[in-house]
Amino acid sequence: MAVETGARRGDGGTVLIGVDWGSTHLRVHAFDARGGVIATRQSDRGMAVLAGAEEFAAALDELLSVDLDDGTAPILLAGMVGARSGWQEAPYAPLPADAATLAAGLQPLRFKQRRAAIVPGVSGPSDGFDDVMRGEETQALGVPPGTTRVVAPGTHSKWLQVQAGAVVGFSTYPTGEIYALLLERSLLGRGLPANVWSERGFLHGLDTAREHPDWLHQLFGVRARNVRDAAPAEELPSFLSGLLIGYECIGAKAAAGAADGEVAIIGGAQLAATYALALRRFGIAHYIIEGDTAFCRGLWRVAQAAGYV
Repeated sequence: MAVETGARRGDGGTVLIGVDWGSTHLRVHAFDARGGVIATRQSDRGMAVLAGAEEFAAALDELLSVDLDDGTAPILLAGMVGARSGWQEAPYAPLPADAATLAAGLQPLRFKQRRAAIVPGVSGPSDGFDDVMRGEETQALGVPPGTTRVVAPGTHSKWLQVQAGAVVGFSTYPTGEIYALLLERSLLGRGLPANVWSERGFLHGLDTAREHPDWLHQLFGVRARNVRDAAPAEELPSFLSGLLIGYECIGAKAAAGAADGEVAIIGGAQLAATYALALRRFGIAHYIIEGDTAFCRGLWRVAQAAGYV
């Protein structure tokens, strides 16, 4: 089902369609000539529920067909649409990656005789292997100038280093995925309530992560606390979240080395607020920028560098 989430503004028509295609969501943004967002429409037809080019094309067409534009504006797509299991695999751009680098690596896409292309992902060395990302690089290009550290929390959280408008390094932490697996599919989470939040439990998890570096041992502490009634069951899911996010923040801080300055947290309100609580607990300066805002600013920069606008 398509949902319109933006309000129209500005005098001009649509000059660019920007598509944010994640694993679980699809968002389409219409831009005016000044880079303002005229309208946004979204659906739950993310990459994970689609198979084959025809299904991807139909999912996009469903949103474009609701009077979004006149059918002539160029289209730039970013995110998991360019993954191996997406619409069409796009190459990875190397580090450092700025708007010009991403523009040079655009992957042309056939779609209804329109000018369309997929923004490449980014790959680079990260502590012994070449890490990869798709979508977060575009968001990182949309943070305010002067920001040097960015976190995009989620299923696979990304911590990025930014210099002079270019992503120069990043690390991935599968925190959200591990949390879901442990809580829903492991003995550690058996008997624990779902969809509950406890700030006390979360802060206890953060403090435990800071005080005890043996993360594998501490994970079992979730189970031990439960069977020994050492903590209220309704606090333990948040304790587990605090453990995982705490170890993520500690690892990312170590990976960043001497880098300082505020961390930009990119994401939705609830998850961003959770990470803000963690960073505040660890004494790390930060601010929040909404995910769609960062994506649209970053995609507009890529469009300008590519001559699409």
